[in-house]
Amino acid sequence: MTRTHLLLLIAINALWGFNFVAGKAGTATFGPLLFITLRFAIVLLLLAVFLRPVRTQMLRIMSIGLCMGIGHYAFMFYGIHLAGSLSAVAITAQLTVPFSTLLAIAFLGERIGITRAAAIATSFAGVILIGFEPVGPEHLTALLLTATASAAMAAATILMRQLEGVGVFNLQAWIALYATFSMGIITLFIEQPQWAELRHIPLQDYWTAAYSAVGATIIGHGLLYFLLQRYPINRVAPFITLSTVFAIGFGIVLLNDALTLKIASGGALTLLGVTIIAIRNAHENAPSGIRAPR
Repeated sequence: MTRTHLLLLIAINALWGFNFVAGKAGTATFGPLLFITLRFAIVLLLLAVFLRPVRTQMLRIMSIGLCMGIGHYAFMFYGIHLAGSLSAVAITAQLTVPFSTLLAIAFLGERIGITRAAAIATSFAGVILIGFEPVGPEHLTALLLTATASAAMAAATILMRQLEGVGVFNLQAWIALYATFSMGIITLFIEQPQWAELRHIPLQDYWTAAYSAVGATIIGHGLLYFLLQRYPINRVAPFITLSTVFAIGFGIVLLNDALTLKIASGGALTLLGVTIIAIRNAHENAPSGIRAPR
């Protein structure tokens, strides 16, 4: 990998890591469900030109869109909203990788050896250790929501593996379409936003939804797709945990997050396990969990 492309991969992870900060600020301003609806509406607005129906694939695309919109993002940003520690939820979000492997075993007939089995156990053990650190009144709830979001992302990854002839921006546009309307309906019934109050929110506060849509999803995954066209996945997979490292750093610097011994130790266990799984999966051409849009 060239130095330029390596720096590009690091920049992609930085974009994803900062998305946790944007999510924390955005959910505090708009509420988690409305924030998700706004960010998907922006993605849809920008990528609508790429919308193309794909014969024989639309049911699977719809399943991916609902799985991502409702299953992943709703739980993820609710977890971020409730979290007392951004580091804890950023680490827990990496469970997408072991969940992807477990689902591949269950539904695709994948087989793993003792190395990946031990790495999966290590990943979950790290999150369990983090759960014992009381960094906020809703700490455990935030971790459970984030773990559920990771499982939903893993399911979407398995479905994406079965897609054929669907471009990255076409898929992101369809996901945004299904997510915008499904999350919009859920938002109306659950959060019941007061539109009069929303009109008084300063325009600059919408940067959070704009960043999450443009920076993390369109640019971040567009650049990742660019790299995956040029390098085998086993060259990219070892870097997937960098987004969590960036999220932890941004949380400490910008949000005064406390990186306690339990969170640091649990994070080290989880990231070690995830890295091993991702590398082994890449060599075995198994689901890595890194292709799904964020």
